Amino acid sequence: MSVGDRAARGAVWSVGASVGARVIGLIGTLYMTRLLAPEVVGEVAAAAVIAQTANWLSHWGFNQYMIVHGVNGAEQTYHVAVINLVLGVVGLCLIAGTGPWFAPIFKAPHLASYLPGIALAVLIRRVGAVADKILAREMRFRELAIANGLGELTFTVSAVAMAATTDLGGHAIVIGNVLQSLVATFVIVRATRFGWLQRSPWRWARVREIVRFGIPLGLAQVFSFATRYWDNLAFGAYFGPKVVGFYNMAYNLADIPAVQVGEQMSGVLLPAMTSLGAAERKAAVVRSTALMALAVFPLATGLGAIAPTLIDLLLNDEWQGVAPLLTVLSVLSVVRPMAWGITTYLASESRTRAIMMLELLKLVLLFGCIVAFSSLGPQWAAASVGIAFGIHSLATTALVITTDRIPARPLISAFIRPLMACGVMVTAVLGVRHGADALGVASSALRLAVEIATGAATYVAAALVLARATSRDFLGLLRRALRR
Repeated sequence: MSVGDRAARGAVWSVGASVGARVIGLIGTLYMTRLLAPEVVGEVAAAAVIAQTANWLSHWGFNQYMIVHGVNGAEQTYHVAVINLVLGVVGLCLIAGTGPWFAPIFKAPHLASYLPGIALAVLIRRVGAVADKILAREMRFRELAIANGLGELTFTVSAVAMAATTDLGGHAIVIGNVLQSLVATFVIVRATRFGWLQRSPWRWARVREIVRFGIPLGLAQVFSFATRYWDNLAFGAYFGPKVVGFYNMAYNLADIPAVQVGEQMSGVLLPAMTSLGAAERKAAVVRSTALMALAVFPLATGLGAIAPTLIDLLLNDEWQGVAPLLTVLSVLSVVRPMAWGITTYLASESRTRAIMMLELLKLVLLFGCIVAFSSLGPQWAAASVGIAFGIHSLATTALVITTDRIPARPLISAFIRPLMACGVMVTAVLGVRHGADALGVASSALRLAVEIATGAATYVAAALVLARATSRDFLGLLRRALRR
């Protein structure tokens, strides 16, 4: 099987299982809004961000090192495993007791009680991090998909059951996270049978090699994590935990196309690209960008178009503040994945410093915009996300065009053609909504069903006309992957 076909098959497994698990998780999350107030969800979200910050600050590009260089021998794997576990234990144990320091800053009085459990859940996943990347390096995406899917299912069932039948409140989410980590880590580690802990002589030269490779990527990951999660903390400081609850829910919904489809496709690309030659990698950047745009852009723009109808149907009156934020944040899922294929190409070329500086640029833009727009209200502050990610994607694209001589026209066309099809789709959805208003249709369920059906049919037709070559490529890859 060719690398392209293996990558396509891996993407189908990753996306399929991720979307299936996320649908279950989404149902549970939406049901949780009937059981927990926005303030509670916002406080747990703040605790999770603090714990994950400690995780990423002690994570120096180990994942990418495992995929790019771990294949060279057991010694590399063993050294990464030891460093990863030691730093993870130290960082997460230190952060677990800092809740009382952070609670007043983020106006979250119960944060200190949630933080130790969340830190434990993150540490458990850290134990399986090396095994996870071994499976990715070997392109064993089926096992990864099953592990993550079972973990998501475990969280949904356990957290909802405890929230519905006990008075645990936000602690139901914390316990659900711990159980999710236990299940996913057990399945991943069992698939590798602890082969990654095969003892090798300790060499400090190897440690220095890992650090040299990993520190720029580690900083890039911290910057990337900060742009994804620290905005929750900023919203808490500016607007309080209730708005954090709205924002976190809207962000998670808006992020579904990027994370559940785009990120899964991106996760397949790095191990695939490392086995290609330089010229093939450049061609793969254009092709993967076009395929990702074709799959992710309609989901993102469509979600923004149906946001008012969707939130009116799914959430109760206490959570209706999610709708305007979801409309704004849906832009994120358009601009965020634009740079993923290119970033993967840069990682496969070991250009870690470029990745680090681009992520720093995005971080500065995000928080600069939040500070500038916060006085205008939550919606304007939320727009900072789209601005920062959009400029980052454009800068990343410009970098590889100018320094690597990747053809500009095909790469830009990979973005533009799917966006044109999305424009046709959004116009059709808004037209249907206007017609429903004129006819006096009151049922949110009926309106949503018609909007989704109209959008899907319109996009497929428009994509086959405006992005014909990419659409045929996508369908061909999908058919070959499903036949195997």
